[in-house]
Order: sequence, then C-alpha cells, then structure tokens
Amino acid sequence: MARDRDDEPRDDDMDDRPARRRRDDDDAPAAALGPLDKMFRDTNVAILVIFGLCCNGIALILGLVGVFTAKDPKAKTNATIVAAIGGIVTVIGIIVRVIIPLMSGALNQ
Repeated sequence: MARDRDDEPRDDDMDDRPARRRRDDDDAPAAALGPLDKMFRDTNVAILVIFGLCCNGIALILGLVGVFTAKDPKAKTNATIVAAIGGIVTVIGIIVRVIIPLMSGALNQ
C-alpha cells in the first residue's frame, strides 16, 4: 500500500477550494436533533421492535417522549412503533399478572 508523500502532488491539491460536506436534504440539521431523535432515526426497526418487546415499560415511556418531542419524521414514526409495541406488551403483562389470577381465584371458590 503506497503512502502519500508531501513532495508528490495529489489530485485534490490542484484546486484551493475547501472540501465540501455531504449534504442530505432528508435529514434535519444535526444541531436541531436531540439524543432521542438520533436514536430513533438511526436505529434499525428490528432492534427497536426487540427493545419494545423486551423492555416494555421503558420502551413505552421513551416511545411516548419520542413521539411528542421528535422533529425528524422518521424518528417520530419509529418512536410511534416502539410506543405501540411497548404499550401492547405492558397491557398484556398487566392482564397476565393481575386479571388472570383474580379470575382463577374466583373460579376456585
């Protein structure tokens, strides 16, 4: 692998323009996005679904915060998915832990 030497001219040394940054028209400015926006926007949906299934209470809370505070549309959509899955699993957990034992106790009497 060849090393760049200072005495050899390179193609990018020919013009004096500064290097341009890559610009994505879809993305909001990085300074305007909060940490939850970045998390929900940059994380794969499959990982967010697993997070919603395994950590339902925290996922519900973080998803709701993301839904109400997200500025990026993709982050808001992903936060809605996480909040919905977290809410569904939380309700199922409450049913399994509270209502079913009460029902089985009433049936045994």
